[in-house]
Amino acid sequence: MQTRRITQWAAVTVLAGLALAPAACSGSGSDKAGGEDKAEPRVLTMANPNPDRAPQLASWAEEVSRLSGGTLAIEFKDSWRIGEPRYEAGTLEDLAAGKVDMAWVGARAFDTVGVTSFQALVAPLLVDSYDLEAKVFEEGIPGRMLEGVGELDLVGIGVLPGPMRKPLGVSKPFVRPGDFAGQVVGLQDSAVADMTLRALGATPRPVPSHAKLDGLDAYEQQLASIAGNSYDRRAKYVTANVNLWPRPLVIVMGKEAFASLTDEQQSALRDAATATIAGALEASRAEDDEAAPRLCRRGMTFAVASGSDLAELRAALEPVYAELTADPATKSHIDAITNLKTEIAASAEAPACTSTEPPATASSIPEGSYETRLTKADWLKEGSSEAEVGVFTMIFDAGELTILSPNGEPGFVASYTVFRDQIEAQESADYTITARWSFDGKTLKFTDIRTPGSPDEPIPETVTWASHPWVKTD
Repeated sequence: MQTRRITQWAAVTVLAGLALAPAACSGSGSDKAGGEDKAEPRVLTMANPNPDRAPQLASWAEEVSRLSGGTLAIEFKDSWRIGEPRYEAGTLEDLAAGKVDMAWVGARAFDTVGVTSFQALVAPLLVDSYDLEAKVFEEGIPGRMLEGVGELDLVGIGVLPGPMRKPLGVSKPFVRPGDFAGQVVGLQDSAVADMTLRALGATPRPVPSHAKLDGLDAYEQQLASIAGNSYDRRAKYVTANVNLWPRPLVIVMGKEAFASLTDEQQSALRDAATATIAGALEASRAEDDEAAPRLCRRGMTFAVASGSDLAELRAALEPVYAELTADPATKSHIDAITNLKTEIAASAEAPACTSTEPPATASSIPEGSYETRLTKADWLKEGSSEAEVGVFTMIFDAGELTILSPNGEPGFVASYTVFRDQIEAQESADYTITARWSFDGKTLKFTDIRTPGSPDEPIPETVTWASHPWVKTD
């Protein structure tokens, strides 16, 4: 999960309506030049397995609207098949059945439904740096792989680069094959990932997106997901320089929905994906850059595999490569990526904790957990017709502020500082909440909530933070 601000607890339908409002209004009257009424945009529904939206996809959707001249709009259907271990394969089935117009699915998952064209892109320890990932996309390799989705009677729209996945260890670091032996390792379903973990002696366990760590010794994850899901509360080690594979996003569409578009709209979808590649890569880098220091402040250990450790891992994975390269097309892609890797000689991504990172900031807000209950009426006051209701939990711990929704999912994770009666909670470089606070020994109250954005927009944080006092529970 990507950590996102509380606004995403507002109903998806409300947000989609806001996004489309300008176009909808323009269809109700003549434009200022006296021309004909503008038609409302064609809305394409898109299955999104996560409750939040990856920045790579959000940028692509904006580009689609721009390149189509406002004739297309993307309506994300968030939390699609949430809670299912094999949600990506199921999403592809739903797309083929016409339940949605479009979907994004990790490149890792296509080999679970018989499409092996992306396997070279997620081969273990191959694409291990953003410089190499950029070069692979620059050479158009993922675009050629996209043709394989036709085997599912679907249309490939584009592939976007994604962040690096690393071994997250619950009670020990995973740096060499012996660390994996006999361990249960969680993964998002993938035949390549399954082969990789078995070759290292582990027992793979497909788990849902946002899965809890119960029963797992390790989990292949990206840094932003580790921070956003607060996995560091139980898992204390991430292997910094073991980049198992990247997590590219594949955008696909149902044949009938695609055929119903004009040639210009079809081109807009694909051109938007191409235009978004560079930004998607930078977004992936930024996710790591934001998550790493946050995890360091929380006490995460960034382990480093030695040269001999990495050599042992690659030797253990030789049977995986033997199986992958038995397919001529996959072998060709692996050879091409290997040549690029040799050519650019980029080091593997390896974030580290440094002494210059600010320590967790102590404050006069007592650390611990606080709870408040929100009702539908609370959201209606702010102009949102639907949103999560129930008990929310706010946790202050070593300079980190986490807000859990009623289902226990982290909806907001930020570092925070306090000066006198003001708190500042920074979730990311471009999103900070400020508020005034008071504590009477039992209840915590917030007023004067301020967030980035237009002052005319609704502020859901006013609902979550300030509707009722937060009662200390520990």
